[in-house]
Amino acid sequence: MIPSGTYVAGQLSNASLNRPAIDVFGTVTWLDPAVGWDLSTAAGFTFNQTNTATDYKTGDEFHLEWAATKYLSKEFTLGLVGYYYQQFTPDTGTGARLGSFKGRVVALGGAIGYTFEIGKLPVSTPLKVYREFDAVNHLEGTAGFFTVSMPLAIDTSVASLTTGKAIKARF
Repeated sequence: MIPSGTYVAGQLSNASLNRPAIDVFGTVTWLDPAVGWDLSTAAGFTFNQTNTATDYKTGDEFHLEWAATKYLSKEFTLGLVGYYYQQFTPDTGTGARLGSFKGRVVALGGAIGYTFEIGKLPVSTPLKVYREFDAVNHLEGTAGFFTVSMPLAIDTSVASLTTGKAIKARF
């Protein structure tokens, strides 16, 4: 990740974290179309760099996300979701006025999704709502995420998977 957005020192709110970071992660999905279950998990480490405008370096972080989703039909899904976040090194720099501030939070929630096609392109629209708990040096509350995703193109020469089981890993 690279810094993006505009950062203005002294401004009440900034849209940018104004620091680079490297996020290394891997994902695994088990999909059984015959019974309609999709089990997915992603784990990773984020290595944050210093915000040079504030001399603040957020500590490095571990994150784990998971989802257990049931296809009720070709279009509708319902599932359980969750995540775990743990900052494993302290915040540092002269801007770290609150100390090391290592954060942690756990969240559990639910998800619903609707998938449709525009032409031949599938469009996925999941809504996920999480309730955070067991927070340490981290805000705790309810978070909701609505996502719209679709591929930029489809390779029509590849037959789609309609039966059987698939295990997919991405690193």
